[in-house]
Amino acid sequence: MKKSKGFILVVMALVLLALPLTACPAEAAGPAALTRLDEDGYLYYMDYEKDYYSPEVMDAMRRIGFIDSGCSVFLTHNPDGEAIACRNYDYPHTVSEEDMTLTGLSIVLHCRPEGKYESIAVADAVWCGEYDPRLQRGGPELEGFDVSLLDVLPYECMDGINEKGLYVSLQRVDIKDGDQPARFPAGSSMLLRHILDDCANVEEAVRKTLTGILLPEDWQDCHLMVADASGLSVVIESRNSKISVVPSDVCTNFYLSSDDMEDSYRNGTLREDAVKLTDENLAANDHYGYGHGYHRFVIIRSQLERCRDTAKEERYTVMPESMALALLQVTAQNPYTDASGVSMTQYSAIYNISRRSVEIWPFQNYSKSFAFDVTGKQLPAA
Repeated sequence: MKKSKGFILVVMALVLLALPLTACPAEAAGPAALTRLDEDGYLYYMDYEKDYYSPEVMDAMRRIGFIDSGCSVFLTHNPDGEAIACRNYDYPHTVSEEDMTLTGLSIVLHCRPEGKYESIAVADAVWCGEYDPRLQRGGPELEGFDVSLLDVLPYECMDGINEKGLYVSLQRVDIKDGDQPARFPAGSSMLLRHILDDCANVEEAVRKTLTGILLPEDWQDCHLMVADASGLSVVIESRNSKISVVPSDVCTNFYLSSDDMEDSYRNGTLREDAVKLTDENLAANDHYGYGHGYHRFVIIRSQLERCRDTAKEERYTVMPESMALALLQVTAQNPYTDASGVSMTQYSAIYNISRRSVEIWPFQNYSKSFAFDVTGKQLPAA
């Protein structure tokens, strides 16, 4: 997906000018602290201390205004009955358009805006300034780094949870031929922020998408998975300005509310492209599925079905966090194969919705994790 900034300025200005303003808490005055977590410099922690509804931040968002996200997410329960949301965030950031070396900069972000819900989330800081070396691996240690580079970070969060136990994440959907593209490239991530700040459960999140200032056509290049402390999970998506809400405990990168399979006949035999193993010339083909992320969806769904508790009326799934992490590892993406659509898993995360906490593994390093609760307190990693 390429940046498209010029045509969007008018729409962004109208949307952003309509945003409500709030004052930041008095105790949030002063410079923000940015703490490096991992040895390699892919993951940091930050308490966001500015008023991100202020005109200053909104002006910065108007200048930047872009996100993209591949991703897989699923909801299950650990053996203690606690709801957990398990997430891979995928995007192949590179050093520059000429230097294709993979890089990234993820920040665990704690926000506590006055009059709104406290939250802990994970943001992709590269979208604050793509190809800026200070917004890449280890960039905050470089001379000239200033936390003001991260002013729009609350709107670059890819997933998060608030104090009420409402979890939200973004997943890209590929725009099909004839579909409307999103009018506002960062509209989906702004919607995620408004849901975290203002909504206590899935019902309120759905209502927010229907009645909020962001219109369906503003954010329809991504869909959102939303889950709450009751264990309810849905996928909210907008296609051609129509919002659909689909109950699901898995989400990747194709529409769940519409059937995109394109079955075809060859020599009088019906081929279903959802399990296509050959191309049109019957040569071997590694692109499984009718949509981007379909094979990851099937892998996750099949494992969840294996773990479904049929004795429960809700028939929810149960697996230990170690198994959930293994499933994230199996579905992690890397740039060395195009079977899954060339990408890169920037981090994997498991949110404990019941405990309002997150544990994160940066840049596919599964030997070390970092955990935080919704107040920003660092927790012992499992």
